[in-house]
Amino acid sequence: FRHPFMYALRTIGMQSSPLALLLLILGSAASEQFTPDRADWSTFYSKAAFLTDHSPDGIDWLDSSNWEEWDGIPFDPTQHSKEEFVKLICPSGDKVRGIRTLFYQHNPFSDVKNPTKAEVDEWHRLALNHVRAMVGYTATEYQIQPDKCLHLRALWSDERHRSRMWDDRYDGTCAGSTNPHCGASFIPSVEDQQLYLPADVSSCANQAGSEGIFSAAKSNIPWSIKWSRPFCHTLGTEGFWGGHTGPWFHRSLFGWSWWDSDPANSNSNAILRAKWSGPSGASLYVNPDISSRRFLVNGEEPRFPGYECVGRMWGQGEPDAAACYDRMLADPSCGKRFMT
Repeated sequence: FRHPFMYALRTIGMQSSPLALLLLILGSAASEQFTPDRADWSTFYSKAAFLTDHSPDGIDWLDSSNWEEWDGIPFDPTQHSKEEFVKLICPSGDKVRGIRTLFYQHNPFSDVKNPTKAEVDEWHRLALNHVRAMVGYTATEYQIQPDKCLHLRALWSDERHRSRMWDDRYDGTCAGSTNPHCGASFIPSVEDQQLYLPADVSSCANQAGSEGIFSAAKSNIPWSIKWSRPFCHTLGTEGFWGGHTGPWFHRSLFGWSWWDSDPANSNSNAILRAKWSGPSGASLYVNPDISSRRFLVNGEEPRFPGYECVGRMWGQGEPDAAACYDRMLADPSCGKRFMT
């Protein structure tokens, strides 16, 4: 198995012909914008002014000769520990394997000091599909695409959560909320949406999907790697089968909002609110924790959904759910009415 971009790179090469370079430039210039015009990215440029530019080679703390390459052969997460697998995909929190080569193959930023929203959106699409290719997800069902309404909904959720701009027009507030997903379901009325909508969208409605909130990125790091910190941190924390990791590999549509957590702080976090939707590609890998029975219980189906015991007394841990279940059934001091 060889990823298509490896062949394209060998064909065009880093010493591209003038025609090939022109095609790459025109492709970048023609990128379609998905991030709303009203999304405020101003501090993401001003705080990164100390960098050479937003390309991989413009990152002052990374040596261009030390970016790990990917040979096009996919990695099987079932054949590696969580720690081993994350090092294969993300040799460091800033570097996804093969991502520098991908960047210079496509040259997504026509002005590397000031990439446009459309160019950053396209770069995110390319990067996400590259990550998927590294686990063999190259079929059509695994190709992710940006979605304008999901990008809008992510911004509206951030505005509802992190500002008070909607509080006078809509009931409720996120002021003082400790829920990181506060505002997740907020969608303004069609009338209030009009200032945000691109010409080809008449309105946005709710749609099935999921949301992730990620705070690992910084406001002052370049666009070429801003996305990689939340991705690599999540992969390292949860592994390939984690609940927040899954959409990065399987959902077919995405919409992102980037929010500066403290515009006055030059080293503030850049909060990524990711909306995921569309059909999910089938997982080609079975979680070893499932096949090993770690999370399986050979017991009855739940009979009392929605109920929770009070006065619980916690015992010692067990290696898996089945062993815990068996021990509880054998313990005469343990009630048998509720088992979870």
